[in-house]
Amino acid sequence: MAKSDLNIHLTAEVNGRETDKETLAQNFLDLIFPDRSIKKVLLVNPPDADGELFSPEIARRGRYANYPAYGLAVLAQHLRNMGIEACIINLNNDILKACAKSESFEISDFESTWRQVMDDSIAKFQPDLIGVTCMFTMTHSSFKVVCEHVATTGIPLAIGGVHVSNDVERVLNQIPGASFAFIREGDLAIRSFINVVNRKASIDQLGQILFNDSANDTRLRFDHERIPSVDDTSIVPAFDLLDMSDHSEYGTVGAFFGFKPEGTPMATVLSNRGCRAQCTFCSVRNFNGPGVRMRSVESVVDELEILEKKFGIEHIMWLDDDLFRDTNRTIELFEEISHRNLKMTWDATNGVIAASCVEEIIEAAAASGCIAINIGMESGNAEILRKIRKPGTVETFLKAATVLRNHDSVHTSVFLMLGFPGETMSMIMDTINVAREMDLDWYRISMLQPLPNTPIYDDMVEEGLVQPVGDNNLRYMAGPYGKQAEIERGEVLTTANFEQAFRSIPLDAVPDAEQLTDIWFYMNYYLNFHRLFSEERPVKIEQQFKNLKVIADIISPGNAFALYFLGYLQHKMYRKIDSEIIDRLNERLSTSDYWEDRFSAFGLSVEDLKTADFSGQTDPAVLTGNIWQQGI
Repeated sequence: MAKSDLNIHLTAEVNGRETDKETLAQNFLDLIFPDRSIKKVLLVNPPDADGELFSPEIARRGRYANYPAYGLAVLAQHLRNMGIEACIINLNNDILKACAKSESFEISDFESTWRQVMDDSIAKFQPDLIGVTCMFTMTHSSFKVVCEHVATTGIPLAIGGVHVSNDVERVLNQIPGASFAFIREGDLAIRSFINVVNRKASIDQLGQILFNDSANDTRLRFDHERIPSVDDTSIVPAFDLLDMSDHSEYGTVGAFFGFKPEGTPMATVLSNRGCRAQCTFCSVRNFNGPGVRMRSVESVVDELEILEKKFGIEHIMWLDDDLFRDTNRTIELFEEISHRNLKMTWDATNGVIAASCVEEIIEAAAASGCIAINIGMESGNAEILRKIRKPGTVETFLKAATVLRNHDSVHTSVFLMLGFPGETMSMIMDTINVAREMDLDWYRISMLQPLPNTPIYDDMVEEGLVQPVGDNNLRYMAGPYGKQAEIERGEVLTTANFEQAFRSIPLDAVPDAEQLTDIWFYMNYYLNFHRLFSEERPVKIEQQFKNLKVIADIISPGNAFALYFLGYLQHKMYRKIDSEIIDRLNERLSTSDYWEDRFSAFGLSVEDLKTADFSGQTDPAVLTGNIWQQGI
């Protein structure tokens, strides 16, 4: 029944009697589901971004992320276990596949492609309920358009996911066609809901769900906790409902896909939910609650075995936010992977907590197939670490780095963040110096992007540092859709003279947005690229060569640093440099003032590659000027 047909007024309370609320809920369900029957549920993952941001050229390079709809596959298996038929469509994958298969695919085909997939799936499956998920706030625009299309079908619409949970009232204001919104994890909440609709359970079994009567501008909320237990989460997702072979063929899975041969089938797995940390910029606790709930080791490795033997998966990315939470359980997990002789490799793109990077865990991780991990450090300044409630100190990060440097086969990246409230240039220098002392393989530097309903966001709004989020004004900073990628490609020129602008930042100043861009650029070069001049370990040179090849060919073909150091490492490995690299670099520098200015600032030139003479490189410390010498 279409939402416009609703004429009932829902309230949380009528005459102070809770039973009235239950009666109203039953009446609402009668209107939405006249037959009071749900037998089929269609679960939908929207495109990661809307058509305005999509680039067919970038998609054909395989640059866009293309993750399996893991959470929906978990829900689908729960539904199957209760006798409900489920179907999953991943519109992000469908668009990337269509673009890869057609050279004539244009931006104008973006929306028509997913709409056709949606309409065909509805016509074939004939669902009684359609559920659409959204993880990231930046995906709101795409999510909204998909939901609006679903609402025109007259089939009841439910929404959920991290983004919906973070800001459910605003989301429902923007998507009035949604009759129901699930809050936080849906494993138990959706099962209870369907049982209530099908008259197999009473209203008091509802939890973590909001009924939305947009016709009367009212809502009915059931806040009872329906948090899945370990037994509930120890479930193998309905992988047969996903196109498991597609994801790594038409896009990227995780941050380390380039370390594997092209065409390697990849998937994702979640071994536990939640995170022990309370970082003020993170929304994990909003969704999963405090603490960590760990699946049984047996169920996790059973899942890995199914992925390898049934679906041919050769590499997995852990979705965990705190993979190493329990030392004994973590070692048991990795040893069981080794014991079953699974051949797949794995990475921890989402990051691990540095305090858990002890020798026993990292040794077991490497033996079980770990090729790469990310560590969340964010800052090397003690005051900033305390303010953002990071679970670690500078000493913690240095200690973890000591362990990780003992395992060359594991490529280790570190998350760093710029732009915290009150963060001065001196504090940023602390981060640079700690990162330099850690001496790990790569540093993923990003600008702070405060998300709604996180402590740091609320504080920054109160202090007037950011404006409250509007309907669509929170855009990607990192990743292929983000401003940072535009800067790295040289599409955004922040300063005409990088060296002059960079020298002008005082140590006691809080940098503005443009200055942060220059600082990011310096850190990126200094911590990632320049250090390659002193890398002599063969295994690390090979890792970095693969890393730079991905950057130069897939992630950011216009990045002149990546091209330069790709040539440098190629010479170091093979005593020759492909002429194609020289030609691409020449072309980039001759057409970009942005890159010409930065090569001049850092003392780089194409002649270095042609002559293989790298003896005269400028130490980045010189660029900072005398005022920064003490920090470097």
